[in-house]
Amino acid sequence: MSEGSFPVTPGSSEYTTLSFLVARCGRRFSPGEIAVHTDISETKVSNAVAQLVKWGLVQQAATDFYVDPAQAKEIRQRLRSLDAVVQLFETAPTDDAYAEPGWTDEVPSLTVSQDDRS
Repeated sequence: MSEGSFPVTPGSSEYTTLSFLVARCGRRFSPGEIAVHTDISETKVSNAVAQLVKWGLVQQAATDFYVDPAQAKEIRQRLRSLDAVVQLFETAPTDDAYAEPGWTDEVPSLTVSQDDRS
């Protein structure tokens, strides 16, 4: 796996397929087997594993795919990081009080007056 950004997007077929394979690190699965366990169509799984192989996240042996145990820990950490970001955005407040006109009127001034300096 190359350094830098992690190309997998939460909620994508690649994400679901990679999550399935990393949880079963070292075991080999055909696209059909992955499809059965992930409820993703076999066509989407085939496209996903092809992309994951291209990105170097999944290895291929004949018609089966797997996550190399040497990469599993880093991939697992990156997937957890993505999950944490998704959870953060899902739990963030949806109201934006700072976007409302006049919000600055309700914030105390940080300006120090002459009387406050003594």
